[in-house]
Amino acid sequence: MLIFLDFDGVLHPTTAQSSDSLWTQIPVLETFFRQPEYVNCRFVIDSTWRIHRSVCELAAQFSVDFRHKIIGATPVLPISGSLKGLREREILLWLRDFGRENEAWIALDDMRTYFDEYSDRVFFCDSRTGLTVQDLPELAAHLARFQAA
Repeated sequence: MLIFLDFDGVLHPTTAQSSDSLWTQIPVLETFFRQPEYVNCRFVIDSTWRIHRSVCELAAQFSVDFRHKIIGATPVLPISGSLKGLREREILLWLRDFGRENEAWIALDDMRTYFDEYSDRVFFCDSRTGLTVQDLPELAAHLARFQAA
């Protein structure tokens, strides 16, 4: 299964400014996805952080034993008018470009605006906290729904 991963509002609150407050929720994400039922999940970065940093630079934020799970980043599409569905279009383009249209996927994000037709595939985090331990049972149910699809 593919997980399209946003950073701001997922791996740390959107208000995070200092280096001490960035990446605070990575341990929650890594611990969850190290469970046996999720070991085959792979991550594609779909965050604005990918615009100015390489996948290798971004993967360096994760534990050494987790970095191999990060397999790429979505293309950056030009913004023309509304942001509605922008991230969704980037995901669909990545799936097409890599011949993985039929693979199970979800997105972890905090911005509903960036999604449209496939918003049901998105697990929306609270942008004030990012992904929390309290979110994990609901995330597990969300993953189960799309792994079976």
